[in-house]
Amino acid sequence: MDYTFLLWLAVILFSTKFLGLVCRRVGLPEVVGALIAGILLGPSCLNFITTEGSNGTFLEFTAELGVVLLMFDAGITTEMEEMKKNLVGSFVVALIGVIVPLFIGMITFATYFHMDMSDHTQMLESLFVGVILTATSVSITVQTLREMGKLSGKVGTTILGAAVIDDILGLVVLTIVSSMKDSSVSMGVVFAKIL
Repeated sequence: MDYTFLLWLAVILFSTKFLGLVCRRVGLPEVVGALIAGILLGPSCLNFITTEGSNGTFLEFTAELGVVLLMFDAGITTEMEEMKKNLVGSFVVALIGVIVPLFIGMITFATYFHMDMSDHTQMLESLFVGVILTATSVSITVQTLREMGKLSGKVGTTILGAAVIDDILGLVVLTIVSSMKDSSVSMGVVFAKIL
C-alpha cells in the first residue's frame, strides 16, 4: 500500500500553517497563506502534490471534507434571525455580484477575442465566460470573516448571505446559458424546473 498521502498531508498542514502565520504577521487573513501554499505545492509551481492517481483522489476527498466541515461550523455559528434581517441587503449584494461580473466578463472576452455578438455561438461563448466569473468561494469568505471576527453581526451575515445567494444565482444563470446552446430545449421548461 502506498502511504505517500501521509507525507502530502504533513506537507500540506505544515505549509498552510506556516504561510498562514506569515500572512497573519503582515496583516492578511490566514486563508491567503493556505491559497499561496496550494499554488506553490501544486502543478502551477513545484508540482509536488498532484490530483492524479489514488493519492489525488484522497486529496480531493480530504479537500471536500474540509470545506464541508468549515461550512458546517459556519452554519452552527450563524444566527438565522440575523440572516433574515439582512436578507434584502444580501440579495441586493448578490444580484450585483452576479450581474457585474457577468457583463464585464462577457464584454471583456468578446472585445479581447473580437467576437461577433450577432453570431449565436460566439455570443454564448462570451456569455459563458461571464457566467464563470459569477461564482464565489463561500468557504474562503467564511474563513476570512471568521479570522477578522466579523462572521456574526450585520456585515458578516450580509456578506455570508450574499455569497450563498450569489452561488445559487450563478447556478441558475449557468443552467439557463447551458440550455441556450441546445435549440431543442424549451426555455419555458428550463424556467419551470428552476422554479
